[in-house]
Amino acid sequence: SGNNMTGVPAEIGQLSNLRILDLSDNKLTGLPNELGNLKRLETLDLSGNAVSEMDLETIRKGIPNARIIR
Repeated sequence: SGNNMTGVPAEIGQLSNLRILDLSDNKLTGLPNELGNLKRLETLDLSGNAVSEMDLETIRKGIPNARIIR
């Protein structure tokens, strides 16, 4: 968190054992659909970013059980 990131690489979707992803307090406006590949993800923290609901809708389909913090 807090890294002034403006984007997330699509390759993050290859981290199949990732359980917690804290991307809070960055400058993100979009997310790669590959986040939906993180089937073991329990928590995705996006607070403090301006991520579009459209991006989240697609990602939620892949990780329906993950807690997404906005």
